[in-house]
Amino acid sequence: MTNSYQSIGNFSIGDLFTSAKLYSLFGSTSDTISLKPPLGVDFGFNPTENGSLQWLNPDQASKPAWAEVLTTTSIPVADYVQLRFIPTAEAFQLASDSQPFTVAVVPIAIGDTEEFTSSVDLQIPNGAAYSYATGQAIGLNAVNADIGGNLTVQVPVRAGISVSSAGVTDNAVALLDATNIGGVLGVNFSDNLNDTTLKSAANLQVLADVSGLVSASAHTSADIKDAYADADAHSRFGIKSPPDATSPADKAQGGFGILNMDLVAGADANVRGTTAIQLDTSSDSTSGRARATTDVGNVAGVGDSAVQAAADLNLTGIGGIGLHTAANSAMGSAEATTSLKNLRGIFSDATTNGGTTSLNNPGALGLDPYSAGGNLAINTGAKLTALTEASVVGDGMKDNFEGAAEFLKGDEATAIADLGRAYGLMSNAMGGLQMEASGRVDLNINSQANFTTMADAVAGHATAFSELLSNNGAVNANLMAGDTGSINSNVDTIFKTIANTINGDTSAKGTAMNTVGIGASEFIFTGLGALVNADANTNGLVRAVSTLGKASSELNSSTGGIVANTGVPPFQASMSGAEQINAIANNTGFAQAAAVAGSSGHNGVSATANQASIGVDGYHFSTSESLNLSSVNNVDSTAQAVFGTTSL
Repeated sequence: MTNSYQSIGNFSIGDLFTSAKLYSLFGSTSDTISLKPPLGVDFGFNPTENGSLQWLNPDQASKPAWAEVLTTTSIPVADYVQLRFIPTAEAFQLASDSQPFTVAVVPIAIGDTEEFTSSVDLQIPNGAAYSYATGQAIGLNAVNADIGGNLTVQVPVRAGISVSSAGVTDNAVALLDATNIGGVLGVNFSDNLNDTTLKSAANLQVLADVSGLVSASAHTSADIKDAYADADAHSRFGIKSPPDATSPADKAQGGFGILNMDLVAGADANVRGTTAIQLDTSSDSTSGRARATTDVGNVAGVGDSAVQAAADLNLTGIGGIGLHTAANSAMGSAEATTSLKNLRGIFSDATTNGGTTSLNNPGALGLDPYSAGGNLAINTGAKLTALTEASVVGDGMKDNFEGAAEFLKGDEATAIADLGRAYGLMSNAMGGLQMEASGRVDLNINSQANFTTMADAVAGHATAFSELLSNNGAVNANLMAGDTGSINSNVDTIFKTIANTINGDTSAKGTAMNTVGIGASEFIFTGLGALVNADANTNGLVRAVSTLGKASSELNSSTGGIVANTGVPPFQASMSGAEQINAIANNTGFAQAAAVAGSSGHNGVSATANQASIGVDGYHFSTSESLNLSSVNNVDSTAQAVFGTTSL
């Protein structure tokens, strides 16, 4: 069936993914939507919450490959680029015998009048075994306290949320929603102008240490000929609230130590918010497809809060998360997908209301969000680990569930990690994260990102894709010291992206951009003599190996010690009052590809490494005394392609 609709304009596919156009193509029909979806996909839900988008990559004309569309994917929509919608585990449950869920391929072209041809490719079977779990754990929620003496608040939070399904000779689906795992939660300033405050006339101590284990697993098996059983597991954390939620903290906040709070001390203050969340999603099928998906929104140590101490302030905010997503199919197709939006140590976001932009929590009495009448010591960082793996054995045959429309034509293993951004200090507004002290300011940033993405196949194609948009020590922070102080930042990114197969093609792409010790911020040391050390390191390996097919690998990474172009323009990154500034940036990368007998033609084996490393860029330094500025910059970039052997 062919339909006509209005031009969508000059969108990239990435833009299309985040726009209403995707909804209109694959969502519900309504009077307010002028663009009509293809026949058979009118289900009335938001596709961006219940599935993902893929496009047919035409690079290999002989073997076009479907590739995941991430929100950052920027591919100009040319003549008839083909898109398809891949439903989640939740979308499985929207189907029924009377209303089966169908998926259509939509060719799109740019012009005054758009046309697409709708062809039903796949019917999603409902899970015979289905399990769903939801949960949240919060220590303090919307609590006010005004204490005449010392106030001590200790909030250790431990959460375990799990779900599993198993099917024999039929499908299994496991879906989990963990909305909030946090220590101290106040009221969001954008929702309620009344601050939520913990106030002490003397010393204040607030310690919130949060840990959690979230897991979902689906397993299927069949020993009957032609009895195909799919396994689908999906874990969501801080993405959406469950239907008809009624608890006090229904809004999906994700993981946090302290969020949306004002903390006031008449003397010293010791404030700590840390998170250590682990998500584990796995699927396994001996006789069908296997898919495992992990989606995470925001995880932070301390966020959108304000702390005022009349004396010294010791502030700790560390965001930590570990992600493991694994899919294994003994027969046909396995796909493992991991996504993370933001991981932050200490942050302060801003909202816009009526054209006026303000911080969500401006702080009690209108003071700066973080201030100390004495010294201010800050300890922060982002801790990220991720393992995403997909594997298939494959049978080298076209099975019944591998449809004629090429939705799953051929056996394949696909592993995708879309890891978003990690920060130590961060605000989405220029200089929005404000910190000041009458005395010293000492800032310590320690952030690590370590992620591995692997796809393995025996008889099938193997594709591994990983992307980290940023691992940055400080962005849009504004720190002012009445005396001297110090900054020590150590930011490391280590990643491996590996695809292996025997009989099939392999493709591996790993990207880790903006590993930066100190990003665009403003640091003022009135007392002069401050010592600054920024150390950023990136180490990456991308490898694709095939015995009987093609192999391609691509590595992209950038590293900077003290870099100014990472903030909200036109913010001028500056540092004044420092006596010694040391910046170190190291970037090591290996892109490797090898094949034995796949193709002796052009680009049968290809390896590309694109790396950048810079010590200091774009900062403005000033002092009335002497300054010693040093920058050490190292880059080691290697691309290796071998044909005729798998030895690298």
